[in-house]
Amino acid sequence: MNNKIALKLTLYFSAVLLVFALIIGGVFYQFFKQQTIEIKEKEMRLRAEKIAEVLGDNMARMESRHGDGIANSKFISYLDNVTQEIVWVVDSNRQLSINKDRVQRQRREVQKHHEHSGFGLFKRQMPPIAWKEPPKTPKEAYERLPVQVKEKVEDGFNGKEFIIEEYNPMLDGIMLTVGRPIYDSQGQVKAVLLLHSPVAGLRDAIWSGLRILLISLLVAMVLGMLLSVVLSWRFTGTIEKMKNIAERLAERDYTARTNIKQNDEIGELARTLDILAERLELADAESQKLEKLRREFIANISHELRTPVTVIRGSLEALRDGVVTEKADVEEFHEQMYKESLFLQRLINDLLDLSRLQNTDFPIEKAPLNFVDVMHDAVRSGRQLGADKKLQITGSSDKDIYMLNGDYGRLRQMLMIFLHNSIKFSPAGSEIKLELADNRLKLTDHGCGIKEEDIPHAFDRFYKARNEHNKSGSGLGLAIAKQIAQRHDMQLQLQSKLGEGTTIIITLPPELKEKEYADEQDELRL
Repeated sequence: MNNKIALKLTLYFSAVLLVFALIIGGVFYQFFKQQTIEIKEKEMRLRAEKIAEVLGDNMARMESRHGDGIANSKFISYLDNVTQEIVWVVDSNRQLSINKDRVQRQRREVQKHHEHSGFGLFKRQMPPIAWKEPPKTPKEAYERLPVQVKEKVEDGFNGKEFIIEEYNPMLDGIMLTVGRPIYDSQGQVKAVLLLHSPVAGLRDAIWSGLRILLISLLVAMVLGMLLSVVLSWRFTGTIEKMKNIAERLAERDYTARTNIKQNDEIGELARTLDILAERLELADAESQKLEKLRREFIANISHELRTPVTVIRGSLEALRDGVVTEKADVEEFHEQMYKESLFLQRLINDLLDLSRLQNTDFPIEKAPLNFVDVMHDAVRSGRQLGADKKLQITGSSDKDIYMLNGDYGRLRQMLMIFLHNSIKFSPAGSEIKLELADNRLKLTDHGCGIKEEDIPHAFDRFYKARNEHNKSGSGLGLAIAKQIAQRHDMQLQLQSKLGEGTTIIITLPPELKEKEYADEQDELRL
């Protein structure tokens, strides 16, 4: 078995089954043995009681025939044959009546059983046979009884019932013996009944029960092991599948899925692995998108830097080589180089601003401020920028004070970026409105608008709509504005229709309460 986990699970399960079988077998043996012996003892006591009653009823007749001793009575042998029990009687003269033929037959059966008993589990070492020939007289038979049995017989003559398990040399085997006093009609103990049963028979019954149990347990273990193999392979099959999926994920195949549907811990692990694969796939797509943006960024920045540098270099070469000598032409070249250097400076500053704003460790100097003042400040500056095109730039607010925690300069820079774009794309004499109401600032113009497919990319770095109105510019303004908004917990939304105009919606953070404003002021003083 190549699957190590499946092999371990099978071995562990088999070991548990084996221990379970041993425990169950041991417990069953003890209880079954005890129960069997108790049932046998109860049965023998009942039979001894019945036989003793029969002997007691016939005691007078046997004494009249045989005098004071009844050991030679044929009635006892008759009972022995009829009941198919080993019935012995000890009379008051300490004479033991036995059925010699039955004794010899029982000795042969005991010896045969002892020689062929299975596996020796219940064998008991037999003492050496004390005699080879049957006793000749009842007196001799009594004398050959074991000492322990004789002591119990005396207890029987004292009216006590007893039961004993002891080796019987006459029967040449271990016997379970029940003793019961036999009373005459006057209630006097006249004899003691000894009813024998071979213990080997009990042990045969116990062994048969245990053998059946062992066979059942063995079959159960085999079936359990087969079931454990199937379950182990099924259990480890899902783990093997998840391992293969993990290897595919490690090889950057993020489309791999386990598709395992189980309502357990393994199912939860499989679902977690599928979720991980989905997130890795999304992250990979995002990474590819970022990589594409990075390449585009490098290409765009290279182009944007190359253009002014090329113009400046060409102009300098023309002046150095004396290609341009006319004063008016020289001044025009100087003016062109100056404009290109300003564009280059602006591009570099925008790149630095964007880099700083994207760095979460770069601090923004936030302080409590009135955002309404920031809006009006930006409107005043916008009016100056739009004066040449005679634009009407207005600002309105539903309240005079909207306190929030922010960087005044950066927030003004954000609004100026939006205003600068609106001024650039708005026709002469049109209107640009800034409206602050319900925690939202809306900036609306009536310019050329943006194509629907360009709207999702409006805030990307170096993204510029390709039209005659957008020939200049670095393409970084809206990206910088987006970073400023994010650092102030503001949400941006752009709505535009081509040929109708554009609306920028800025959702502001909750207004500072008086207590929060006071706390901020205290911190600034400290």
